[in-house]
Amino acid sequence: MQSGPTPPSEEVDDDAGLFSEINITPLTDVFLVLLIIFMVVSSSMVEAEKQAAQAKNLVSERALSVLTPEGTGESPLIPKDIVISVTPDGTIYLEGDTFPIGELAERLRKVEKGAAATRVVVRGDQEAQYKLVWQVIRAAQAAGFPDVALASRAKD
Repeated sequence: MQSGPTPPSEEVDDDAGLFSEINITPLTDVFLVLLIIFMVVSSSMVEAEKQAAQAKNLVSERALSVLTPEGTGESPLIPKDIVISVTPDGTIYLEGDTFPIGELAERLRKVEKGAAATRVVVRGDQEAQYKLVWQVIRAAQAAGFPDVALASRAKD
């Protein structure tokens, strides 16, 4: 019997099957944990924004529950636009402040002096009274804004 090294054809390669499969379970676990963290943080940020706006007696535009009707409008909002929101209960919001319809034209004139706004966008909820939305449009035109647009959401 020979006691020398074994020939290369008889050597056993222990590392050949080591990386034949990739276990993605730990990667999936990390991904799901990050997804949960993202969801919790984003919802808490929205709640914090709502609370901060309520503390200042202002309402953030994102905090309003306005469901605009479906439409096919293709003109996006631009920063120079003045956005007026009308909720289902008849509340009118301009720059986070609420007031009666009678004061809208006066407040729009004040906004116009401070900024070079070119257009007024009315975000009327689909359940809001048509008469109130029409009064908002008329008040904007009376304040010197001939270009009044109605906001809509994309069709599903």
